[in-house]
Amino acid sequence: MTPQDETSAAAETSTATDEPGLPPGQQLQFSGQQGTAQPLPPSPYLDGGSMPQAYLAPPQPGQPKYGAPPASRPGRRQFGSAGSGPGRQATGQSGFQQPGYERPGGGSRRAFGPQALRDPVIAAPWERLAASVLDWIVIFGIATVTFISPLLRIWRQLQAVTTQYTNLNSPGAQAAVNGIARDPSNQRALLFWFLAMFGIALGYYWIQHAAWGATLGKRALGTRVVTAADRSAIGIRAAGIRTVSFLVGPVIFLLLVSPLNIPGGLLWAADTAMTLLDPRAQCLHDKLAGTIVIRQRWLDQQAGRASHR
Repeated sequence: MTPQDETSAAAETSTATDEPGLPPGQQLQFSGQQGTAQPLPPSPYLDGGSMPQAYLAPPQPGQPKYGAPPASRPGRRQFGSAGSGPGRQATGQSGFQQPGYERPGGGSRRAFGPQALRDPVIAAPWERLAASVLDWIVIFGIATVTFISPLLRIWRQLQAVTTQYTNLNSPGAQAAVNGIARDPSNQRALLFWFLAMFGIALGYYWIQHAAWGATLGKRALGTRVVTAADRSAIGIRAAGIRTVSFLVGPVIFLLLVSPLNIPGGLLWAADTAMTLLDPRAQCLHDKLAGTIVIRQRWLDQQAGRASHR
């Protein structure tokens, strides 16, 4: 075969791509020695019939064809659509959204830790702390007024020491202060003052919780003590257990000397810290008594709904 024949035979089976004047990807087939161009037949794998530049594998049963729009492909989750389906949450144009999360501008973010499980009806730890501070101010004031005479006598003795000695760290000033502290009459006065303070606190918390479910401090903060089971009014027994277990830590810590007062301080700290760790903001004395502190406005709302029925 001559070189001319080889060139002619190769021309019969050759194809040309990107022919000028034709759309991109359109292929032509040359047949015969005259070199006439004929388009290839439409592709059976594409809806539009255009042939891509790369070879495509045959379509599989149950799978969409190549080039089909994404919305028509079965079994595909469409993110960012406004529609919703079974087990999905409508998200507008924001895409997939997990339960419990709201995007900025549409609400609050997901809360973690105990705050995520806490009922908004339950009083916050800061509300309980503020109510307790107000209660102890009242208790301290009552005990101080009751023992005002011996307390004033001790105060005058201390003032005389500060007037006599300009430097309270001097040996003479320290000896005078120690003499005042070791005076038996002063020791009895301070002891009775502390005992009276905790005795007043015992009756203060017990009576008010049993009668009204709230102390003066809780009334000021709008909170109330109820049973944890059904949020009903607590009785005398629950109020007593709650009060005694609440006061045992401070009594041991403030009335005993070191190191005997260390267990009382640890118990007091653990009892207070439970409000931050417990999902229902229950202290140790709440768990022992089966009580919980809630907001008073919830009870008012419940009473209002019951009156309208």
